[in-house]
Amino acid sequence: MSLRMDAGFERLKDAMAEAIAREVEFPVGVLVTVLGAKMTANTAHAKIVLSVFPEQAQPEVLERLRENERYVKETLSERLRLRRIPRLHYTFDTTEARAEDIELTLNRLSDNNEL
Repeated sequence: MSLRMDAGFERLKDAMAEAIAREVEFPVGVLVTVLGAKMTANTAHAKIVLSVFPEQAQPEVLERLRENERYVKETLSERLRLRRIPRLHYTFDTTEARAEDIELTLNRLSDNNEL
């Protein structure tokens, strides 16, 4: 990937983080972080990678994002100079959950002297 594309993805990520912070109200105790963003070459679609804590709040976070999509796109259009604002697709990062599962498995194996 070119440096120019990477810079564009970084701008999209920053703009998305700002848009979410300004336009979307999440429940108390829910932390949402934008980890990454990628956009197709024709700017028709964008994939936004989010981290949600606690993980059980992911469905509600997705619902709130969809409810406020219009306002998020308005904020994106203010920050980004694009002919059209892409259709937003959200995915969740599950690295923390996988790491916890691995750690629990390693601890169990260690406790049973199976390592």
